[in-house]
Parts: sequence; C-alpha cells; structure tokens
Amino acid sequence: MRNNRKQSHLCGWILALSLVSLGATAYAQSVMDAAFPSRPLRLVVGANPGGNIDVTARIVAKQLAKVLGQAVVVENRTGAGGAVAFNAVRLAAADPYTLLMVPTGFTTGPALNPAGGYDPVKDFTPISTVSYFSYAVAVAAQSPHRSLADLLAAARAQPGTIGYGTGGIGSGQHLVAELLSAVTGAKFVHVPYRGGAGPVQDLISGQIPMIVEIVSILAPHAQAGSIRVLAVTGPARSPMLPGVPTMQEAGIGDLVVQGWLGVVAPIGIPAGIVDKLNQALRRTLADAETAAALEKGGAMPAASSAQEFAALIASETERWSRVVRDANIQPR
Repeated sequence: MRNNRKQSHLCGWILALSLVSLGATAYAQSVMDAAFPSRPLRLVVGANPGGNIDVTARIVAKQLAKVLGQAVVVENRTGAGGAVAFNAVRLAAADPYTLLMVPTGFTTGPALNPAGGYDPVKDFTPISTVSYFSYAVAVAAQSPHRSLADLLAAARAQPGTIGYGTGGIGSGQHLVAELLSAVTGAKFVHVPYRGGAGPVQDLISGQIPMIVEIVSILAPHAQAGSIRVLAVTGPARSPMLPGVPTMQEAGIGDLVVQGWLGVVAPIGIPAGIVDKLNQALRRTLADAETAAALEKGGAMPAASSAQEFAALIASETERWSRVVRDANIQPR
C-alpha cells in the first residue's frame, strides 16, 4: 500500500515536471516567435542574376526588408534546373532565416529529374505565393493561321508538321504545349532551344511557324506587328495584350495555365513564424511601388495563405508529373 502511494507521488512529480517542461518550451518558443527576425534573412534563388526569378526576388526582398525590419539578402545558387538551390534550403532544416523563391519548375522537377533529391510537397514549408503570369501561343506575322482554331485545324489535318520553339526540353513552355496537344488532340513538333531569345527571333524571321512563350516576352513583338499572338493561357485576358482571347474564349475550355512564383522555407518552421512571414509577404505585395514593379515585368502580384500555397504546390506537382508521363518526356 505504502509502495503504491510512493509510486503515485512519483508519477505525480514526473507529470508535474513534464508539464513545467512543456510550458517552458512553449514559452521559449513564443519568445523566439515574438523576437523573429532578430538578424538578416537570406532569400535563395535557383537562377542567374538578371532573369525573371532573380528580378522578382530582388523587388520582393527590398520591400520585405522594410516590413520585417531586417535585411533580406538575395543569394543566387544555380545548377541542375534549380535543384542546387532547392536542396540547399531543404538541408537548412527548421531555419526560418533561410527562404527560397520557387518557380513553377519547382513542381515539375521531380518528374523531369527524379534524382534531383527533393520533394516539393514534403521537404518545405510553404509561406505564400508572390505572383502569377500567363503563357501564350503565337505565330509569325506572315502566318496563314489567323486564330487558334485555324492553327489547331492545320495541326490535326497534318499531324507532326507544325513545329514550335521553346527554351528547352522540360521548360514551362514545352509542358504547356504538350498540355495543349493532350487537350485538343493536335500534334505539334517540339523544337527545343538552349534558352535565350532564339525562338522568338526565329519566329519573327519565319524559321519556325509557332512558339509558346511567356506573355511579357511576346507582347512587345506583337505590339510591333512582327508576330501574331493567338491566345493566352491565363483565366483572364492579359493587360499587356487585351485584344488577345484566352484559351477558353478561343474554344479550349479545359486549358487554363499560369506560371507562378512563391516563397517557401525549410521544413519544421514554427507556425507562429510561418504566420509572421506570410503576413509580411502580404504587406510587401500590397505595397503600391512593389506591385507596380512586378506588374511592369508582366506579373500579377498575388499573396496567398500558407495553406493555399501548399495546396497549389501539391496540385501542380501532380498535374505536371502526369503531363510529363503522358507525353513521354524523358527525365534530364
């Protein structure tokens, strides 16, 4: 009987100590959350300086630093289609001072490069989307195809005779074109380039009959009359090309595609810090000067909740894995 009482007292003390320990841990975490950030942050970018992702990251970092009251340093880590940067952040487990700017290609990587070493769904903590942009299908100014319907009819009548240029195998442009083929049954021939302005220049000169490209790249040439843009892939018309129909308006109701950029952190970031970073990004993107700078580059600023961004990453990973598999695009 006496031993039972001793054991009961001992269990009580252990429980009390455990509760104290948990309370102390929770208190310490709340203090850390409240103090965050107490030093500069870094925003890792898996692209070269001067490109779209890098420019967006620097625009966002400038205002984010003002909102957080700490410097946000952009760090370019290139290689392996972004996987070098992605893995560098993946390995910075639970470090809320290491952030990563991710493009749509973050979700296409696992299908295109299974040895890339990262899982976009399981290995990161989504914070928020940053911006969206649309792609478009264009032909040369001298092309006989006046509409997307004309182009698709020609491709169906003579499968495999109409080539389209992109920045390379597995690029966003390539995957959008393959999705267009899957949805419409029109068969095109992929003409991959090594990035750069080659596809647009060859379209203008008539060397290739068709191109899939980001709207902001095509808009100046369309406005100059050197190319004809047939349709944009977003859910609404682009302010840069207001006279060009969406895919839905052009009769392709099942095809809506937007590229995007967003910010993630390593796995294991406390919920309080995730919320603080999310709110900071919302304030950053609501800033008029920041929004105008992003819109000038053809992007639509748009923050999301962390949960919404997590759902987007999961759905995009599944979507593009299916496109890669169905089109038999070989991993890099």
